[in-house]
Amino acid sequence: MSDRQTDSPQHPNGQRRKGGPDEFMFATGFENSAPVITGPDGRDRRMDEFEKTGFYTHWRGDLRLAVDLGVRYVRFGPQYYTTHCGPGKYDWSFADHTLAELRSLGLIPIADLCHFGVPDWIGNFQNPEWPELFAQYARAFALRYEWIQLFTPVNEIFICASFSARNGRSIALRACNQRAS
Repeated sequence: MSDRQTDSPQHPNGQRRKGGPDEFMFATGFENSAPVITGPDGRDRRMDEFEKTGFYTHWRGDLRLAVDLGVRYVRFGPQYYTTHCGPGKYDWSFADHTLAELRSLGLIPIADLCHFGVPDWIGNFQNPEWPELFAQYARAFALRYEWIQLFTPVNEIFICASFSARNGRSIALRACNQRAS
């Protein structure tokens, strides 16, 4: 299979898109958060919302339900933590299937590239290499799925940035506390 899934910049059903600021977009989406959470027992565990909601099993029916509701725009993205397997390494298998189905149903995706949660090999959002690694992933995604035109690169970036660093202060506070002692 090619590394690209391209066509003309048209709506998936072949119609020309209106686009522009005059077109109102009502969208829904599929929750794909997958953060690592420390439980009451002190152990970290991944909380994959696709798994918790049964999306991995029922995604075809879920996408059809969106169509039945009359939705045109769907915020959706593959799980970043399972798709980005290492520097320059990607497993597009689930994305290929789901995005192809979404496209065949005439749904217009708003690609959600990183909801909450990064791959285990990256560690966390404080990894100084993460911005470059994520930029490479976003580029690879955009090249593979050239027909997708709408993106949410990082979900709720303010919340993500704030809470991934405990309101942006934990690293600085730790450094100050270490210098003070």
